[in-house]
Amino acid sequence: MFKDVIGHEDIKQRLVRALQAGHISHAQLFAGSTGYGSLALALAFAQYIFCTGDKKEDACGECPACRKMQKLIHPDLHFVFPVVRKSGKNQTSDGYIGEWRHLLARTLYFGQEEWYAEMGVEDNAQAMIYTEESSSILRKLNLKSFESDYKIMIVWLPEKMNDECSNKLLKIIEEPFEKTLILMVSEHPEQIIRTIQSRLQRINIPPLDSEYISRQLMSREGLSKAKADEFAHVAAGDWHRAMCLLNESGEQIYNQEKFVSLMRLCWERKMPPLNEWVNEMSGLGRERQKSFLLHAVRMVRENFIRNFHIDKLNYMTEREQSFSVRFAPYVHEGNIIPLADELEKAYSDINRNGNGKIILTDLCIKVMQNIRPN
Repeated sequence: MFKDVIGHEDIKQRLVRALQAGHISHAQLFAGSTGYGSLALALAFAQYIFCTGDKKEDACGECPACRKMQKLIHPDLHFVFPVVRKSGKNQTSDGYIGEWRHLLARTLYFGQEEWYAEMGVEDNAQAMIYTEESSSILRKLNLKSFESDYKIMIVWLPEKMNDECSNKLLKIIEEPFEKTLILMVSEHPEQIIRTIQSRLQRINIPPLDSEYISRQLMSREGLSKAKADEFAHVAAGDWHRAMCLLNESGEQIYNQEKFVSLMRLCWERKMPPLNEWVNEMSGLGRERQKSFLLHAVRMVRENFIRNFHIDKLNYMTEREQSFSVRFAPYVHEGNIIPLADELEKAYSDINRNGNGKIILTDLCIKVMQNIRPN
C-alpha cells in the first residue's frame, strides 16, 4: 500500500490521480534505486489498481484483492526479474518466485546483493533476464485476467535483459494487450535499449529527503537524533543504505578492511603481500569483487572531498572516517581521476567476465603508480 512506502507523497498522488482519471500508460518506467522506493511504489500502485474495496487515496487493505497482494499471490500480478542459471532449475522468474516472494516479504528496500543471497548464487554467477523469459512473458500476457480488469507485469531491472528478450518485449510494448500494464523498475535506465526507453512513460524516483529518513529512523528504530542525522546523511536518500548502516554487514566491514590494506600495501610497494591480497580477492565470486570495487570508488571520492573540509559533502561512516583522517591527503587533484578511472575500469572488466587475477593485479600496479609516484 502507498502508506507503507516511505516518502514520495507527490508521486503517490500523481499515480492516484492518473488511475482516477483513467489516464494510465500501458508501459511505465519507475526509474530510481530500489533503495529510494521505486519497486515499493510500483507494487503499491499495482495494489491500488487491483483493490476492489473503498479506495480513495490508497488501497483499502481489506478486500480479497488487497489480501492477495499482501502475500504477492494475486493471479493477475506477474513478475520478471534477473535470475542465475542453475542445473535442474527453471531459468525464468517462475523458477525463483518462491525466493522472490520471501525476499519481498522481508523488505521492499533491498540491493542486488540481497537478491543474490536469496537465490544462493554461486561464485562467478551473474543474474540476467534470459531469452527463455520472453516466451514466459508472452504466455502470461496472453492469458485473460482472472479477477481484475487489468493484468500487471512488474519487471525489476529490465537493464539486465539480453538483446533477444529485449527485442521480443519491445514488440509487446508496441502492440500492447488490452487492459495490460507493464511496470518496469530500473536502477540504470540508460542501459535499457533506446527503442524500449522511448516507448515508456518515465517516472523518476528521486532520493529520499535526509530529514525524512532521520525522522523515520528515530520513530521506527528508536535512534537518537544525532545518530539518526548521521545515518541519514551518509545514506544519501537511500533507505536500504540507511538500514545497512544501522545493521552493518560483514561484507561492508570486509570491503573497508580490504580497501585499507590495498592502499597501505600500494603505498609501501610491498609486492608479496599485494600478491596475497590479489589471490584472496580473485578467489571471491564476481559479485563480491564488484561490490568491493564499487566501495573503493566511493572511498576514493569521499577521501578527495574530505580535503575541502566541508562535512556536509562527505558521506562516510565512523569506521571509514577513522582511516580517512590520515589517508585523505594522499588523494588529491593529481591522482583522483586516474585512481577512479582504474577502479571503474576494473569493475567493467570484471563485469565482462575477465580474469579476476589479471585484472586485480593490473589494478594494484596502477594504484601503486598513482598513490605514490616515483
